[in-house]
Amino acid sequence: MRYLFQIIIASLLIVSCQIEDENAPAPDETYVKYYGELTSYEASDIEIIYDATGEVAEGLIVFGTKLTENGDTDYFILRTDLQGNLVDSISFGYSDTLDIQPFGSPDGLADDWTGDGVKDRFRADEFAGQIQPINGFGYAIIGSSSITINALGVSDWRWLTFGFLDLDLEPIRFLNDTLLARISDSGDQLDMVGNDIILLSSGGFLLAGGQEFDRGGGDTDFDNYFMKLNFDDGIVFESNQGISGEGEDDILVRVFEKSNGNLVMIGSSNTPSLLGENAGVNGVNVFYLETDENGTPVNSAAYGIDNVNNNVVYNDQVNNAIRLSSGFGIVGTSSTSQNQRFGFIMNLSNNGIYLSGNSHDSSLYNTESVTLQNTGRGIVQAPDNDLVMLGQYTSFTSGTNSRGGEGMFVKFDQASNPVEGAESFFGLSDGNDNIVDAVTLPDGKIVAVANVDFGGGVKLISIIKLNSDGSLD
Repeated sequence: MRYLFQIIIASLLIVSCQIEDENAPAPDETYVKYYGELTSYEASDIEIIYDATGEVAEGLIVFGTKLTENGDTDYFILRTDLQGNLVDSISFGYSDTLDIQPFGSPDGLADDWTGDGVKDRFRADEFAGQIQPINGFGYAIIGSSSITINALGVSDWRWLTFGFLDLDLEPIRFLNDTLLARISDSGDQLDMVGNDIILLSSGGFLLAGGQEFDRGGGDTDFDNYFMKLNFDDGIVFESNQGISGEGEDDILVRVFEKSNGNLVMIGSSNTPSLLGENAGVNGVNVFYLETDENGTPVNSAAYGIDNVNNNVVYNDQVNNAIRLSSGFGIVGTSSTSQNQRFGFIMNLSNNGIYLSGNSHDSSLYNTESVTLQNTGRGIVQAPDNDLVMLGQYTSFTSGTNSRGGEGMFVKFDQASNPVEGAESFFGLSDGNDNIVDAVTLPDGKIVAVANVDFGGGVKLISIIKLNSDGSLD
């Protein structure tokens, strides 16, 4: 399944992304590169690859999905050196029979749903979560796999799926000889989603996402789901936490381990905000959950993005979070009760105490007639300790400049205030482009990963090496 794939040099104009001038920076300083064949790719995560000591940066790895010739999406991983030169890539996903063995279960799953004595076959659509480089060992991945079998009345049944690859991107197979292990509610066909996986100091792995529950009367909702496993003992513990009620979804997005062994999980919840905005009517909020090393909750809190108009409810969906020396930086998208969307940023202390937060109302590109809506997707800390939000202007219209969806790069200081003038957009003029994540290299440069829409069903992954202010100069 390993193959080299084509690097496409685009002749189309990309705003702020052309390197043509003789005075422009050399490619090893800043660059824009594209990766993929003539199909559709969706990047989800980018991480730095370190050597076995964890101190020397050796390359970059991107996790996402690829549309296959069969019409389904597979997980897709590409690896480059620090200059963005392709090293290798791989794609894989569920595309066999239904006898996919749950992790740690030797009995497997009934595979003849139609009762004709033949194993039923399907192709799943994968949705990428995170990839976790494990220094000197390889990589852990997590996401969700969606199954639709119309003849059996199964539509978009989602499993939490995870797997491991060695340093050469060769998948490490499980007992049932599959590339991925899965966790799902096989009885009631309720959904599970996987968003993050980390290696713990104990040697096990912590996985997190959400699990759907049937509340009766046709009502379902998601609760936070987290699970610890290791290769020797399988599942060590698994747990759920959340509010019961139709539409009361609680889903974890990122997980961290503290120096004392406690586990921190950050996501979205309908838990009321401790800030009390909008007189307690504050919709979906940022949720902080801390447990001990055995998964027993010891602390939790919820906070929302405030606003000056108390008639507006902000539903704050977390999309990413990073660890800071001061605590945790969080990014997401607020959907308002007035049908608008704005990216937001929030800072919490190491113990989950609210420090600051702000939604992004673009002062640089707004005009008298247009308030530029946007979404927050990724977050990274710049060398000056400011935070950078990555995302998308959902429809870029500023003055006489009208374009499609544009990738967004905007800086905030440590108090969550926007840095004046530190705002940029990237992408093709007619496409639906999105910057989804970024990392800061040891040399202080920021490397972002984006999805760039070339039209005609072709969407490629782009890696963009920027200066810390978001420019290519």
